Order: sequence, then structure tokens, then C-alpha cells
Amino acid sequence: MFNFFKNYKFNNSGAIAITFALMIPVIMAAVGTSVDMSQAYLVKTRLASALDAAALAAAATGSEEEDVIQDKVDAFINANYPDNRLGTITNVDVQINGKQISVSATAELDTKFMTYFGYDTVTVESETTVQREVRGLEVVLVLDNTGSMSTNDNITALREASTNFVEILFEEVENEETIRIGLVPYSSSVNVGPYGLGVDEDDNDYGEAFVEPPEDDRYAFYENGYTPYSGNHYAIDEEDLEYDPSSKGQWHGCVLADEYPLDTEDHEGSWEMYRYDFNGSTDNWYQNVYDNDPFLTYGDYYNTYYGPNYHCPDQPLVPLTNDEQYLYDSIANMDAEGFTLGNYGMAWGWRVLSPEEPFVEGAAYDDDQWDKVVVMMTDGVNTMNHAYTAYGQTNDHNIDPDDLNDRFIETCDAMKAQNILIYTVTFYSGVDDDTKDFYRSCATAESNYHDAPSQEDLVDVFEQISRELSNLHIKF
Repeated sequence: MFNFFKNYKFNNSGAIAITFALMIPVIMAAVGTSVDMSQAYLVKTRLASALDAAALAAAATGSEEEDVIQDKVDAFINANYPDNRLGTITNVDVQINGKQISVSATAELDTKFMTYFGYDTVTVESETTVQREVRGLEVVLVLDNTGSMSTNDNITALREASTNFVEILFEEVENEETIRIGLVPYSSSVNVGPYGLGVDEDDNDYGEAFVEPPEDDRYAFYENGYTPYSGNHYAIDEEDLEYDPSSKGQWHGCVLADEYPLDTEDHEGSWEMYRYDFNGSTDNWYQNVYDNDPFLTYGDYYNTYYGPNYHCPDQPLVPLTNDEQYLYDSIANMDAEGFTLGNYGMAWGWRVLSPEEPFVEGAAYDDDQWDKVVVMMTDGVNTMNHAYTAYGQTNDHNIDPDDLNDRFIETCDAMKAQNILIYTVTFYSGVDDDTKDFYRSCATAESNYHDAPSQEDLVDVFEQISRELSNLHIKF
């Protein structure tokens, strides 16, 4: 009897087989359900991602129109969740409540295993809500207007790219008071225009003058373009001090750089006038004109082909403004002449964006309702002209391109310390790898640096940046 029970205890294979056979449907159902639910979870994740993108895009339109917002949501859901994706979107709902935009959707997944248990589909749901906050945006375009930009008429491509940039940003805002754009063309110097003398482009009072005329200026402020010579004295009558870019001899608006480190800093000035001197040729000019032949002299050649404003950008800088047409007109007036002092252009881009004098249109650095951005562009390496630049007569100093590069980076770092977002663009084939590295280092992040080897690329890059900034205009 004992052996019988002992054999029964250890000989139960048949019972296990029966039990396992009974468990097979349960195991298959569990595995099948797990597969289908894993697929459903993947559908829900993709659906949530598509809704997030759609809601952000809808909010970024800045529109209050339900049809506009609905169309934007539909477009982004279709782009981010196309028909060939797993699962099918069956319903999309958009709710607008003040500054909130809520987007919800359902999607259905055809089951593979659960259908054997009466469940042909699984329905998943997702919802997202964004809080829209329109912020102010201040952008300064610091643009290379040097002589190399005349190659293949690259300056025309820059005008097109800059015009598109401005147009896109203004298209994306409903309230023009929430956007301000400035312009700083640069080459051998920067043209501060009439603002340096305390008036704006319409000759209205602007503020304190921040440009000082030299004590003895041989060209300045007279209708005939130069000051009458008498002995060794070149008189300046303060009553005749004016800004007249139509006269070759009169000051056109460019200024000399401060001594280092002021040339890398944002400060209120003052600055001295840029008066191009071809290594002493102005002395010859007056000596020849008044002591020798007053009609056909080297002075005529100098005044025709050089002159005191030689390599001074034609277009003065534009302080931050929401006057869209004024920006278009100023961009159209840019021309290509002079050498590359990118560091000097960047310093003035900072001064235009800054809330401090000499330009005070910018919001305070700690004003969290405004973002500050500089877009800096060059087509070549920093170069010190053999005769004269914003640093004065070249043979009077030992500043070289390496110094300009170092000061460029120093300026960029100081700007980034003020939370200024910096985009940099190198354009065309004249930019060497070292300069590209400088501009890459200057940018706030690697993704903020762009190289544009062709004119078409330049236009595309400026468009890309402007669209990124239009999204920055809407915070979530």
C-alpha cells in the first residue's frame, strides 16, 4: 500500500500535461494582449508627440482665428502622424480658452490577437495644452558691407536675405510693438549717421551728441566740402557743424574705435570722427591745392578716389525700430566697400541692442518680457588695411588681424554674459576655417552657427533664422 501511494506521488506527468493544455489559451491570450497593448502604447506615444508639435505650431501663429488654428493643428498632425503610421487618428478636437490652446485626439489600432476574444480595435487618447505668452523680440543684423561683397554681386544676395528676414518676422506678429529690429552695416568702420551729432535721420533731436569733431579738420562741414586754408590753420566754425552725406568732404558718419579694451565694450562714448588719411596724403592734398596748382593736383585725385570718408559704409546704422519700410529702405541702400573689421561691427551691434547710451531703444537686460538677439554675418577674414581704418592710420599702431579676432571673441563673450542670443553666419568662399571657428565660438550654441557657401544658401539661412526667432517670439 505504501509503495502505491509513493508511485502515485511521483508519477503525475499526465496531470501536468492536462494542466498545461488547459493553460495554453490563457498563456496565448496574455502574450497576445501584451503585444497588442505594446502596440497601443506606441500609438499613444506617437499621438502625444504629434499633438505637442501641433499645439506649439498653432500657438506660434499668434492668431486668435479658430479656422487658422485648426488648419495649423491639422497640418502638423498630418505631417507628424501620416497615414502610413501605426494606428489611425479618428478624431481631433481644438479648444481655445484665452491664452490656452488645448488639442486632444483619439486613434484606433487594429488588434492582432485580442480579436480572438472579441476586441477588434483598441482606442487610445491623448491631450496637450500650451499656455501662449507673446514676448518682445529685439534683433540687430550686423552685416558685412566690405569690398569683397561686390564679388558676383554678393551684396545683392545680402539685401535679399535681409529683406526676407525682416519681412518674415513682421508677418509673424500681430502687434508690431512687440518687435524691434536694428541694422549695423560694417566694413573699415561703422557709420553712426546723424545720431552721433544728436539728431535722427529726420533732423529731429535724438539725444546728447556722442561724436567729437577734431580740432583741425581739413574737410569738414562746409558746402564746398572742405575748410578754407590759411597759413597753418584749418578753422572750424561750430555753427556750420552738420551731417551732410551728399558732400565728399563733409563727415559721413563713421567713427574711430576706442583704445582697447573699450573697443570691445558697451559704453556711452564719446568717439572721434573717422577721416581717412592715405598715410599723410591729406597734407599733400592741401599743400598741393593751395601752394602749387589749384586745378590739377594730387589733391583732385585723392578727393575723387579716396577722400576723408573712403571705406566708410554708405548706409548708417539703424537703431532698434518697428518701422518696417525704413528697414527695407536702409537695407536697399547698403553697398560694398572697405575692409573687414568684424569685431568693430559686433561692438556696435551690441551698442544698438543695449539699453544704455548712446542708443537707448533697447529693453533693460533684466526685462523678462523681451529677448535680445544679434545675427552677425561675414564673407571674409578680419583684415587691417595698409593705410587707414577705424583704428586710425595703420602706420601709427601695431594692431593686426589676430588682435581683431581676439577682440571679436571677447566682445561675443561679453554679450553672451548679458544673455544676448547670438547667431553667426559665414558666407561664400572667402572665409577660411580659422575664421569659421571664430564665428562658431561666437555663436551662443553650435546650432546657432551657419555656413552659407552660396548666395542661395545665404537667403535660406537668413530665412531659417528668422523662422526660429518667430517661434522665440512665442513662449510656452
